[in-house]
This record gives sequence, C-alpha cells and structure tokens, in this order.
Amino acid sequence: MKIIRFLTSKTFAANLVLALIVLIILFFLLDYSMNRYTRHGQRIVVPDLTRVSLEDAGLALEDLDLSFEVLDSAEFSPDFPPGSVVAQYPEAGMEVKEGRVIRLTLNPFQPRKIEMPDLEEKTLRRAIYDLESKGFNIGNFIYKPYLARDVVIGMEVDGKDAKPGDPFDKGTTVDLVLGEGLSAEKVPVPYLKYKDLDEATAAIKRSSLNLGVVIYDEDVKDTSAAVVYKQSPLPNWSPVIRLGGSIDLWMTEDRTKIVNDSLQFLLRQPGIDSAEVMVPDHQMQDPT
Repeated sequence: MKIIRFLTSKTFAANLVLALIVLIILFFLLDYSMNRYTRHGQRIVVPDLTRVSLEDAGLALEDLDLSFEVLDSAEFSPDFPPGSVVAQYPEAGMEVKEGRVIRLTLNPFQPRKIEMPDLEEKTLRRAIYDLESKGFNIGNFIYKPYLARDVVIGMEVDGKDAKPGDPFDKGTTVDLVLGEGLSAEKVPVPYLKYKDLDEATAAIKRSSLNLGVVIYDEDVKDTSAAVVYKQSPLPNWSPVIRLGGSIDLWMTEDRTKIVNDSLQFLLRQPGIDSAEVMVPDHQMQDPT
C-alpha cells in the first residue's frame, strides 16, 4: 500500500519529470558532442588545384580547413607551369570532412637530366633497348662504311656528336650512327598498310630504315586513329632499298581508301607457291 501511495504521490511525479528532463538534456549534450567530434553533416568541396603553385594551393586549402602533403614529383610536363600541381587526391569536386589531407603531385621545375649510355660497338637492338629504358627517343639511323652491319659506331643529338655520360633532358631524340657492313647492302621494304603511325614506325625501325614524310588526309580529325593507306617505296620482299633509307607514309581514317593487296604481297614472298593459293582475279591487281 505504501508503494502505491508513493507512486501516486506528487513527490514521485516531480522526481519523474525531473529525471526525464535530465535525460533529455543529456541526450542533446551527447548528440551535440558526437556531431562536433564526427563533424556530422559538415562537408567541404575539394577545389581544383591543378596548374596552381604549391604556395597558392596551401593557402586555398588552409582557408577551407584542409591540409595537404606533397607526393613525389611527377615527370616534368611542358603542359604545366614548373612547380605547379599536376594531380591531386581526392579529386576536385569531391566532398570531404574538415581536416582532410589532400595529396598533391607537383610538376618539377625543370626536366630531369639523364646520361647518355655507352652504346658504341653494341648491336642496334641492344642500343634501342638501352636508350628507351633510360627515357630517350629513337631518331634516325645513319649508316656509314664499317666492317660490321647494324653495330653502333656513334650517337648524335641535333646533328652533334653525343658522348657516353653527356647529360640530356628526358625524351631527347638520339640518332644512331651504324655500320653498313662490307657493301652498300639493301633490305626489303615492309608492308605497312592498315598500321597506325606507331606500329608503322616500329616496323620501319626493325627493318633498319627511317621514317620519311608523313602526310595526313585533310579530313583526318584524330591522328591517332589514322592508318597507312599508301607508302613509298612500295612493299617488296626483294632487297631494293639501302640501309637507312626512308619510307614516306600517307595516313587516313577512311579505311575504304586502302587497297587490300596484302595477299598479293604475301604471294610474292620467296618460297611460297602462288599456285597453291586460290586468289580471286579482282584481288590480283597490281598495287602500283
């Protein structure tokens, strides 16, 4: 009976109301504290920092209560100002919380210098590998009288002799001076139709030849999508062009312009009997 009288008393009711008020206050205090701790609902849009100097990028991030760290610098790019941001993570436009660290990749202030390797007396294939692995580009092959064929006897950059150990910018084009052997040797002309410029250039280099003039159709919009539809000299299995000779290319995006004479060219390969292969008459037209 005492318990019932206590539960129905004004004292119990007052204590109950007070306890509820305290619980409500504690709930709001806890929720407020959690929101401040987790920064709930506070999102910041990451700005676009590309092409911006490191100093300006730091100030912009500081104004947004963000911080940054610099990753290893990228390879030098002439498309960005020296010392500017070339990449960032998170990317521009993403939403992050306050205090988030933005990782920045910077463009070096100048291209990295690389040393010319010692290529003399090395084979052409090994010389190409050594140059490309260091970051050089392969230029022309210059053949001169020498006992051994396709052996490096010198290197040139912009028409001047280059010596092992000389410093150059990464991406420098190197011309190789090669031995032409005991005679003015000639080599076959590779078939280049349907190849893009990179594929055609690689095939030309493998044949110890040089890329000549490259002519694009006037309506070509994307040079990377263009393919060879004509070449000069014409492809030939027989050795008809001297070592180091040039091949001119005509490029198009319209593949209907390409005369499909690849099978005819194949049949001219020594050791293949054309009588064993059935070829429609319309495909046996002379490509010349």
